[in-house]
Amino acid sequence: MYAVIRNGGHQYRVSEGETIEVERLDVEAGASYTFDEVLMVGEGDAAKFGTPLVEGASVKATIIGDEKGEKLTIFKYKPKNRYRIKTGHRQTHTRLRIDSIKG
Repeated sequence: MYAVIRNGGHQYRVSEGETIEVERLDVEAGASYTFDEVLMVGEGDAAKFGTPLVEGASVKATIIGDEKGEKLTIFKYKPKNRYRIKTGHRQTHTRLRIDSIKG
């Protein structure tokens, strides 16, 4: 069984036992978290689509912990003006394991 969930402006296709990385959630490691915004639930060839959400569907996950993503380099440059700025950014993500899908 698989599902498509929405979190933080992104959509993720998940299945039971899978480990995914989502935008940071303000939840402690080891805690349980429920996604209520389920856009689609499917098993094999059969699929149930929501308009926009599937009623009564939810996905339960266990929080593994927070991690930092890869570093992004931001470089701003304007020619002939001696304008050069170099900065960096590392986004924090939450890693979680999908436990069950209720469709």
